[in-house]
Amino acid sequence: MRRGLFALAVIASLLCARRGHAQVRTCVEVEAPAKERDAVLADVQTELDRHPTHHAATTDCEGTLTVEVIDLGSDGRWVTGRINTQVPDREKVGPEGLVPAIERLLRVVLHNDPLVLEGPSSPGWLERQRRALEVKSAMHWGPEIYGVVARVGGRAATLSGVGLGLRREASALYLGARLGGAFDPSGDLGELRLRLQVEADVEAGWYASPAAPTSLFASVLVGVLHQRYEGPAPLDGPMAIGTAALTGVAVAARVGVEALRASDMRLVGFAQLELPGFASRDSDHGVVDAWVPSAALGVGLLF
Repeated sequence: MRRGLFALAVIASLLCARRGHAQVRTCVEVEAPAKERDAVLADVQTELDRHPTHHAATTDCEGTLTVEVIDLGSDGRWVTGRINTQVPDREKVGPEGLVPAIERLLRVVLHNDPLVLEGPSSPGWLERQRRALEVKSAMHWGPEIYGVVARVGGRAATLSGVGLGLRREASALYLGARLGGAFDPSGDLGELRLRLQVEADVEAGWYASPAAPTSLFASVLVGVLHQRYEGPAPLDGPMAIGTAALTGVAVAARVGVEALRASDMRLVGFAQLELPGFASRDSDHGVVDAWVPSAALGVGLLF
């Protein structure tokens, strides 16, 4: 028993010694308004001590971490950091406050310390976009009207639709959701008609010129598609008319242009191609048996 406890103590002491050796003793310098300098210094030292490779110190320092709080007026507040005058990085202070910005800043700066041999070299493009969605994203919503064209029964079917979209955008990327429905109330009951097409999608898109007042964009939508057909039902009899409702997964690609991006109301024009992941097959009445992709043209507003 004593030998086991002694072995555990030796292992623990070796682990602690290894950790202490791996940590870089780091002095901290803070440049901030006088009324908050002490609080910023305490936050930086606390976050520094949480890092596995660095430790806050005041003497015998192997490196110096400099953190500066900058107020850019209408552009908001930022924190800038560097280690030994190297690896500068800057983070915007978001609505959640200064501490999360310091955490993000030190995560990048300390992982890129030349004295440390592990960690990412720099945040990648996807990581920067994720941070932008967290810190400086904007929410927009708005209605749209559109027309759908699909080939049904050897003829072109047209439907008129309305929709509602919601998106959260940051820089060049946006994520969103959309609900739309297109209808065709007219037509001969003696012919196969696509009467209804309803969609509920999630969307991921990209702006070609995110800082410009007018920008091209492209997006991919994935969601649920519901179709309702009406026409002859040969399985019910030679003169029978029936309906068929089918639901499944669909994928769509959308391209367009967004104007008036600097105003409170944006104008959107788009073209969309939708590919159902299922064949519209009615085995009960025989109303329809085909794969029916569709195209759409529309305009919308965003607020």
